[in-house]
Amino acid sequence: MNGSACEITFLGMDPVEAIRVEVRAWFARLGALMEPVSGGHVFIEAVEEHRKERLYRVRMDLATPRGLVTVCHAQGMNASHEDVYVAIRNAFRAARRQLESEPAARADDGGPAPSSPLPSPALPG
Repeated sequence: MNGSACEITFLGMDPVEAIRVEVRAWFARLGALMEPVSGGHVFIEAVEEHRKERLYRVRMDLATPRGLVTVCHAQGMNASHEDVYVAIRNAFRAARRQLESEPAARADDGGPAPSSPLPSPALPG
């Protein structure tokens, strides 16, 4: 996977090329660690919460063989998220943890198989 498979949307702020470069770099690193991620959409939102400084929220939809995985790193909106680059870093770290915790990721790596597999499709007859 490469950074070009990543669509980036800015909400509440003007697009910034340096932020696009940062997101694509994190996306490429995530793909190097988690091969099943084939593409995604990252939303970077500037949130005005009656504060002197702006806070940033990052959400992403990641395409995997099992379907779309949504990662929303909105909890923990704290002073560290006044820096958009810290918010991006924290969101991608949360995405890695979420993908690693998926049963399919563990089973593919030789870990234990999922305890409740997806139901098999009904066979005609």
